[in-house]
Amino acid sequence: MATTERRRPARERLLTAADELMFVEGVVLTPVDVILRRAGASPATLYANFGNKDGLIAAALERRLGEWTEVWDAAVADAETPTDRLLAIFPALRTYQRERLDERWCAFSGTAAATGNPAPAVAEMLTAEDTLLHERIESLAAQVVPGERGVRLADEVVVAYLGAITGMLRGDQERAIAAGERTAAHLVEVALAEV
Repeated sequence: MATTERRRPARERLLTAADELMFVEGVVLTPVDVILRRAGASPATLYANFGNKDGLIAAALERRLGEWTEVWDAAVADAETPTDRLLAIFPALRTYQRERLDERWCAFSGTAAATGNPAPAVAEMLTAEDTLLHERIESLAAQVVPGERGVRLADEVVVAYLGAITGMLRGDQERAIAAGERTAAHLVEVALAEV
């Protein structure tokens, strides 16, 4: 490990190592000793900062959620129309994938798939990400189409987004994002035609 890396606080090194390893190789498949070695940290440091591996996973997810939210916020702020703001999740995903994503798909989806019955701290972060996704999309959809049709549109856009996330795992990432974006845009057109 480089000297400058060792100067970073052990907590940050552990979070970075967890992010680089667990969300690429899988949270279940990544042993704690590999994370410790990458971070240049001791087991005592991990347990003092996070309690256990589940605490580290939850903290890494929390950091990830903060980073993703910043990117999504910026995409929404750059959008000019209510429809553009609703669909901003796709340019945000494209930016996040290009600038920050080392793995093939979503750390939250990967963790949810791998853990089945996650520890409470991990479950809390998975719920926080899911809540952000659904509440924000529903709020943005309501600006495009009011009432119950807006709620249905939000559900449909979320499915298009999650389909893009899954497509990123199985093939070309940009193609998956573009397909999700086109699908969501079509769903908006259909919803507007029904109003």
